[in-house]
Amino acid sequence: MPDSYSFFRPLLAADKHWAALDWCYASPDPTDASDLARCFVDAGAAPLARLMPLVTRIDPRWLSDSEFIEKFEANQAIFVLPAAALDDGQAIELCAGLRRKGRHLALQLDHAERIKAIPRAAFDHLQVDATLARYELSLLDWRDLERNALRKIATGVGSLDAFEWLAARHFDFSDSSFVTIIDPTSGGEPDLARLKVLRLLSLVIQDADTREIEEVFRQEPRLSYNLLRLVNSVAVGAKTRISSFNQAIALLGRRQLQRWLQLLIYADQLAHGNKPNPLLQLAAARGRQMELLAATLDSGSDAREIGDAAFMTGIFSLLDILLKMPMREILSDLPLPSDVAAALALRQGTLGALLAVVQAGETRDFAQAKALLSSLEISPAGHATAQIGAFYWAARISSER
Repeated sequence: MPDSYSFFRPLLAADKHWAALDWCYASPDPTDASDLARCFVDAGAAPLARLMPLVTRIDPRWLSDSEFIEKFEANQAIFVLPAAALDDGQAIELCAGLRRKGRHLALQLDHAERIKAIPRAAFDHLQVDATLARYELSLLDWRDLERNALRKIATGVGSLDAFEWLAARHFDFSDSSFVTIIDPTSGGEPDLARLKVLRLLSLVIQDADTREIEEVFRQEPRLSYNLLRLVNSVAVGAKTRISSFNQAIALLGRRQLQRWLQLLIYADQLAHGNKPNPLLQLAAARGRQMELLAATLDSGSDAREIGDAAFMTGIFSLLDILLKMPMREILSDLPLPSDVAAALALRQGTLGALLAVVQAGETRDFAQAKALLSSLEISPAGHATAQIGAFYWAARISSER
């Protein structure tokens, strides 16, 4: 099983859909090739990598390790080599050989002068820091990049403005860390449709009378449409057409209705049509990852109850970003279980520690994430498996939308 912790983060295409996953390690340098391969196999990452390639740094010496390379199908991985590989003739020759076999190789650009030295036969991707791309590359550099037809991967994308600038320059993959940062220029009041979903969640959590829940659906046509579409879908398995809210709520059940509403609050179709929504996917991945990690803990309480609480914590952890409201105000309107509220407000308790782990991984604070995972006695293998499962689940939700 893997000996070191791995961390996965989504990379966005120009239209903001998840296009790839950045695969990082707790240590600053690439881990051992066999450890990386074991992580890929043992975590069951192959199905996810067929949906989205994994972008990961490797040591140039691993290029000659056919056993390592062959663990990945050609389109499952983009191997990133350090800029110093340009000075290693043997590495360049190995890269060119792998490219001829359809493998994907990226060079990590450290300064503009390297662009002219990139051998097109050896690389088909270029990984560039967003700041370097925006402020250090000249028009001539951009022309050289266009001439080489390298696909571009941006790291360190800290704002929506930076993302849009990169998208306009045809970057294929961009770091998504800006998604969890409130855009100070966006302004506007919280979306009323989303606040109605919050009201519905409050009623469901309190186990309110079905008539009260029905009344909120009657007031919001989009919510009504989405509920009836959900229960009449093949996935739910209704044998007869459901046309009333009472039937729909009874068919779903309160637990499933609550989970659906938790995801729906992020969905852009409430107001802006069916567009890619990285915040929805990240919230879904957080919730599912926390649920899967909670299942690995040795707890004396009911496993399903803890899983539900972990899922709820992860989903709700981005509501302040979505609604542009302080978390304390959101929590004052939601009758959440005390352990969930403490985790969201103060990062307290086991749920708070799990949420802190997920956030530390997203912000690349790998030392903190590793320390928390060790304190929770979650192994590198268990952590990797939970992440892979969560991202696969979130990716499927997006595709089904």
